[in-house]
This record gives sequence, structure tokens and C-alpha cells, in this order.
Amino acid sequence: MKDAVAVVIKRKGKFLLIKRAKKGAAEDYWCPITGAVEEGETQEEAVLREAQEEMGIGVEPIRKVWECFTEDSDYRLHWWYVQLLNDDVRVDPVEVKDYRWVDVSEMKAIDKMFKADLWFFKEIAKDLEDAG
Repeated sequence: MKDAVAVVIKRKGKFLLIKRAKKGAAEDYWCPITGAVEEGETQEEAVLREAQEEMGIGVEPIRKVWECFTEDSDYRLHWWYVQLLNDDVRVDPVEVKDYRWVDVSEMKAIDKMFKADLWFFKEIAKDLEDAG
């Protein structure tokens, strides 16, 4: 089983979601920053790298808050709650088409969002304190 991370960032009651740019089944889906854990890399290191690669932002992992399998069952997805260290966003257009800060009620109106992602934000992330 391959591992991947999801980067959960909450600011002023809203969560950062990106619109995936990579071609394939996940293209145009809204989700947190995500990516595979590379060989020899810890989950925390993957969180830092993915946030930097996809959005150009610095984060500090606070704690792992959940895990699930991706819808295609290719990955075990580890959800990490992080503190945003800077919001000097530099989007990598190969990875990200767009991004937004949204609350859970706004997420419910997004047509392309994975079921597990929406469930996570409705059931688990709602209790997370703003971390930056």
C-alpha cells in the first residue's frame, strides 16, 4: 500500500482547497493539498514538500488527524493538520488550476469533491481550532 498525505489548513474558520490540474480521474476536483509520500520520506516531510511544491507556502505540521483510503484504493491517505507559516502563494499550474478558502457550507455546493474529503471536513475538521 502506498502512502499519501493531505494538508489541512484552517484560517479564520475556512479551509484551503485546491482545484487539481493533473490530467486523469482527479482533474478539476477540489481537495486539500495532497501528494504521495516519497521513498525514504516521513509523512511530515511529505506535508512540507507538497505544500511548497503545489502552492509555494510554508507550513508546520501540528498533528495527524485522520486516515482513509483514496477512492481508487491506490493510497492510504494520512490527513495532517498544519499551521500556515506564510501565505505567499505561488501556484504550480501543473498541479493546481485554482484555490479557495472555503467553509464547510460552501464545500457542500462544490460539484467535484471526493466523498471522503467532504465527510472529513464535515465530521472531523469542524472541531479543529484555527492554527494560522
